[in-house]
Amino acid sequence: MDDKKTLRYKIQAERDLIPSRQVLKKTKIIAAKLVKLPEYRDSESLLIYYPFRSEPDTTIIIKKAQNQGKKIILPRVCGKKLELFFIENLKTQLEKGSYGIMEPVKSLCKPADICDIDLAIIPGVCFDKELNRIGYGGGFYDRLLPMLPGDVKKIALCFEMQVIDKIYASENDIKVDKIITELSTYE
Repeated sequence: MDDKKTLRYKIQAERDLIPSRQVLKKTKIIAAKLVKLPEYRDSESLLIYYPFRSEPDTTIIIKKAQNQGKKIILPRVCGKKLELFFIENLKTQLEKGSYGIMEPVKSLCKPADICDIDLAIIPGVCFDKELNRIGYGGGFYDRLLPMLPGDVKKIALCFEMQVIDKIYASENDIKVDKIITELSTYE
């Protein structure tokens, strides 16, 4: 098995080759599956991430959730941790932040608490069918996930090509509760 760094590079490079039209098509399928889940329907607030590069386009989900009256919480990198903020407007309340990812503008957004989260949508480079996750290497979600209240479900959205046979997880690695791809749902 490749080490995590090599695996990250390989999977991201393969994902980056997916044409943008296919990313959008696959994202719409993933989003349709997510919004049918009881965990989503019953939630009032979502922790979600803004898409970066060739990730599934979570803005589709953000807009749908906002239209349904759900509160949206986005992270902002602050040193080695993530700060959380409520977002109401994707066009006016975000700026390019750390790593080139769009993040909440602190002065324009209300801070959110970890206890405000009903459902957590988690990013990652790759996953396995046992719900293990490899992130982008910064450890931001590895530090955030253990702080979530126990009843908050953690759902990963990714493309099927990001699900591999086996990830050799360490003690610090937190599993997700579900993985949704354009082809499958793993739980």
